[in-house]
Amino acid sequence: MFSQDDKNNDSLTIIIKDARIDKLNKTYKSSYKLKGYRIQIYSGNKKQPANQARSTFMRVYREKKAHLNYEQPYYKVKVGGFRTKLEALKFKNELIKHFPDCFIIKNEIDIK
Repeated sequence: MFSQDDKNNDSLTIIIKDARIDKLNKTYKSSYKLKGYRIQIYSGNKKQPANQARSTFMRVYREKKAHLNYEQPYYKVKVGGFRTKLEALKFKNELIKHFPDCFIIKNEIDIK
Protein backbone atom coordinates (compact mmCIF):
# COMPACT_ATOMS: atom_id res chain seq x y z
CA MET A 1 0.00 0.00 0.00
CA PHE A 2 1.40 3.39 -0.98
CA SER A 3 0.08 6.84 -0.15
CA GLN A 4 1.03 10.25 -1.37
CA ASP A 5 -0.13 13.61 0.01
CA ASP A 6 -0.89 16.52 -2.31
CA LYS A 7 -1.30 20.27 -1.66
CA ASN A 8 -4.90 20.07 -0.37
CA ASN A 9 -3.98 17.55 2.31
CA ASP A 10 -6.06 14.93 0.49
CA SER A 11 -4.42 11.56 0.28
CA LEU A 12 -4.26 9.12 -2.57
CA THR A 13 -4.16 5.46 -1.62
CA ILE A 14 -3.17 2.77 -4.05
CA ILE A 15 -3.91 -0.82 -3.10
CA ILE A 16 -2.11 -3.60 -4.88
CA LYS A 17 -4.12 -6.79 -4.65
CA ASP A 18 -2.34 -10.11 -4.92
CA ALA A 19 -4.38 -13.14 -6.07
CA ARG A 20 -2.28 -15.40 -3.83
CA ILE A 21 -3.68 -13.66 -0.76
CA ASP A 22 -7.26 -14.26 -1.97
CA LYS A 23 -6.46 -17.93 -2.57
CA LEU A 24 -4.92 -18.28 0.90
CA ASN A 25 -7.93 -16.57 2.48
CA LYS A 26 -10.33 -18.89 0.65
CA THR A 27 -8.35 -21.96 1.76
CA TYR A 28 -8.36 -20.74 5.37
CA LYS A 29 -12.12 -20.13 5.38
CA SER A 30 -12.87 -23.55 3.89
CA SER A 31 -10.70 -25.41 6.41
CA TYR A 32 -11.60 -23.55 9.61
CA LYS A 33 -14.79 -24.43 11.44
CA LEU A 34 -16.46 -22.46 14.20
CA LYS A 35 -18.54 -23.88 17.05
CA GLY A 36 -22.13 -22.83 16.62
CA TYR A 37 -25.64 -24.13 16.04
CA ARG A 38 -27.73 -25.64 13.26
CA ILE A 39 -31.34 -26.75 13.14
CA GLN A 40 -32.07 -30.37 12.38
CA ILE A 41 -35.22 -30.67 10.29
CA TYR A 42 -35.11 -34.39 9.46
CA SER A 43 -33.66 -37.64 10.77
CA GLY A 44 -34.56 -41.07 9.43
CA ASN A 45 -33.15 -44.24 7.90
CA LYS A 46 -34.40 -43.60 4.34
CA LYS A 47 -32.63 -41.32 1.88
CA GLN A 48 -35.64 -40.29 -0.22
CA PRO A 49 -37.54 -38.51 2.59
CA ALA A 50 -34.28 -36.81 3.63
CA ASN A 51 -33.79 -35.49 0.09
CA GLN A 52 -37.41 -34.38 0.02
CA ALA A 53 -37.04 -32.45 3.31
CA ARG A 54 -33.85 -30.83 2.02
CA SER A 55 -35.43 -29.79 -1.29
CA THR A 56 -38.54 -28.44 0.47
CA PHE A 57 -36.32 -26.32 2.72
CA MET A 58 -34.22 -25.05 -0.19
CA ARG A 59 -37.33 -24.09 -2.14
CA VAL A 60 -38.64 -21.94 0.72
CA TYR A 61 -35.34 -20.61 2.14
CA ARG A 62 -33.01 -20.06 -0.80
CA GLU A 63 -30.50 -17.94 1.12
CA LYS A 64 -29.77 -20.62 3.77
CA LYS A 65 -27.72 -23.78 3.35
CA ALA A 66 -29.09 -27.28 3.94
CA HIS A 67 -26.71 -30.13 4.75
CA LEU A 68 -27.62 -33.78 4.18
CA ASN A 69 -25.39 -36.15 6.17
CA TYR A 70 -25.42 -39.88 6.70
CA GLU A 71 -24.61 -40.86 10.28
CA GLN A 72 -25.17 -44.60 10.34
CA PRO A 73 -27.98 -45.64 10.34
CA TYR A 74 -29.66 -42.24 9.89
CA TYR A 75 -29.85 -39.57 7.21
CA LYS A 76 -29.95 -36.15 8.83
CA VAL A 77 -30.80 -32.79 7.30
CA LYS A 78 -29.35 -29.82 9.18
CA VAL A 79 -29.89 -26.23 8.12
CA GLY A 80 -28.37 -22.84 8.77
CA GLY A 81 -25.19 -21.90 10.55
CA PHE A 82 -25.72 -19.72 13.60
CA ARG A 83 -23.10 -18.35 15.99
CA THR A 84 -25.51 -17.96 18.90
CA LYS A 85 -28.36 -20.07 20.20
CA LEU A 86 -30.60 -17.00 20.13
CA GLU A 87 -30.13 -16.61 16.35
CA ALA A 88 -30.92 -20.31 15.91
CA LEU A 89 -34.00 -20.04 18.13
CA LYS A 90 -35.40 -17.14 16.09
CA PHE A 91 -35.01 -19.12 12.86
CA LYS A 92 -36.37 -22.30 14.45
CA ASN A 93 -39.55 -20.43 15.42
CA GLU A 94 -39.99 -19.54 11.76
CA LEU A 95 -39.23 -23.11 10.60
CA ILE A 96 -41.78 -24.78 12.87
CA LYS A 97 -44.64 -24.09 10.46
CA HIS A 98 -42.88 -26.17 7.75
CA PHE A 99 -40.96 -28.64 9.95
CA PRO A 100 -42.82 -29.08 13.26
CA ASP A 101 -40.31 -31.61 14.66
CA CYS A 102 -37.20 -29.47 14.09
CA PHE A 103 -34.77 -28.78 16.92
CA ILE A 104 -31.51 -26.92 17.59
CA ILE A 105 -28.22 -28.81 17.79
CA LYS A 106 -24.64 -27.79 18.53
CA ASN A 107 -22.57 -28.17 15.38
CA GLU A 108 -19.50 -26.87 13.62
CA ILE A 109 -20.42 -24.08 11.22
CA ASP A 110 -18.63 -22.46 8.30
CA ILE A 111 -17.07 -19.03 8.46
CA LYS A 112 -18.75 -16.52 6.18
